[in-house]
Amino acid sequence: MVMRVPLTMLLAVACLAAASAEKQEQAQGAESKITAEEILANPLGEEAYEQSSRCLSSGKYRRVEVMNNQVLVFHGRGDEMWLNILPNRCMGLQADMILSIEKRGMRLCARDQFRGLPRFRPDAASMPCTLGDFHPTRPENVTAIRDALEAGNKTTTVDRTVRSAGRDTENGDKPETGTNG
Repeated sequence: MVMRVPLTMLLAVACLAAASAEKQEQAQGAESKITAEEILANPLGEEAYEQSSRCLSSGKYRRVEVMNNQVLVFHGRGDEMWLNILPNRCMGLQADMILSIEKRGMRLCARDQFRGLPRFRPDAASMPCTLGDFHPTRPENVTAIRDALEAGNKTTTVDRTVRSAGRDTENGDKPETGTNG
């Protein structure tokens, strides 16, 4: 079964999430993370859609890039790339890991299982995880997604640092103003 997925929508929503992450965290009092379901639930115009497939031939890709614990990019020859949004977050999966995929034949398919294995510590693998569908994409989309995810991480890191610094002050969450009252 072939599914149509909006790749530029992923970019737009990820950028919006990164830009407004600090405001959302202040309003909700906790970190807000956009989910793949939220990204895929918002349709765009017909020109933004690409054909996706359930499986990818093992010979089509050369390496796998882990963008975060829910987004993978399979790199093929030249500019061939496929975005794989995992159906659930993969606990313990990190960007510097190598994937160990349990294939059933000569293709990778949605629902195939894998683990992330660290390059330098073989005893700290991720939990077992499941692949999603494969969405063809272009290098500029991957770059934009990577930038949006990095911006989102920086925003939440700065916000957490500011909140934790406020706890170290005498008044709890507000630094002293220097006035006597």
